[in-house]
Amino acid sequence: MIIIPAVDILGSKCVRLSMGDYDAKKEYELSPIEAALKWQEQGAKRLHLVDLDGAKSGCPHNFEIISKIINALKIPAEAGGGIRDDETIENYFGAGASYVVLGSVLFKDRNSVKSSLLKYRGKIIAGIDLYEGKIAVSGWREFVETPFADAVEKLRDDYGIETFIFTDIKKDGMLSGVNLEMISNLEKFNVSLIASGGVSAFEDIIKLRELNLSCLKGVIIGKALYDGRIDLKTANALAD
Repeated sequence: MIIIPAVDILGSKCVRLSMGDYDAKKEYELSPIEAALKWQEQGAKRLHLVDLDGAKSGCPHNFEIISKIINALKIPAEAGGGIRDDETIENYFGAGASYVVLGSVLFKDRNSVKSSLLKYRGKIIAGIDLYEGKIAVSGWREFVETPFADAVEKLRDDYGIETFIFTDIKKDGMLSGVNLEMISNLEKFNVSLIASGGVSAFEDIIKLRELNLSCLKGVIIGKALYDGRIDLKTANALAD
């Protein structure tokens, strides 16, 4: 399991939201590229880059910033937020992204990225955001009718998606601890998992590690790192 620091970008600034609420954002003095380089310097093995403006609007807003970050890094980066078509996916991979994270488009217009799902198998990650068991899309402002289990199995079996980021919206940005029960229940899907939402202390990392899930490949951490609650070097050692 690896620790994956998040760099969330809104209005060209590095921010963290609480439960996906754009009106409940916390801005940080670090610019997005400064934050990315800081986490790399402290030992990050991979970064999670999100265009929050894009997630809300449905089209990229911070592509240039994310491209600059990727080109400044020596470690892999996954990019997401507002990616709704093959062209945008090509642009991100062309900019050097190691992985592209797709969310809303997988439920609203899957055909617009169908060729990319085939072309970049293994490099496309599905981001599934859950609120009380329901899948949220479009910056967490809408819900889809497809049952969670059915969605995962279809994306895995029909479209070859191997890795999923699961975010518990009620935990995200709240520093309230991880949803261990939800994460444990995901093992049955036979996919690689990246957990997101709620990590607030080293204890959360220890609890995740103690689940002993071979499918749990990483955990995304945001606010706890930015607020100094967790030291990345120590977190890496605990995860290893």
